[in-house]
Amino acid sequence: MSPEVIAILAVGAALAGISLNGQRSARADINALRAELRKEISELRDQISELRDQIASLRERMAKLEGLLEGLREAITGRRDAA
Repeated sequence: MSPEVIAILAVGAALAGISLNGQRSARADINALRAELRKEISELRDQISELRDQIASLRERMAKLEGLLEGLREAITGRRDAA
């Protein structure tokens, strides 16, 4: 083999090594990002669940207030005796 062919093969092997190392590094970065994204999604789901609970609580309180207001309206207009 001539020195040129050996140099070409050496450069090819070096480029292949660099490429494979870069792919491994990229794969590790992607896996880390996936884990972080899963964690963020889990936290977001927890927050959404808390918001749903708070909205349900607010709806119950609003219904109670609406009932009290309706009773007050009826008492004011005289449709029903105030208890």
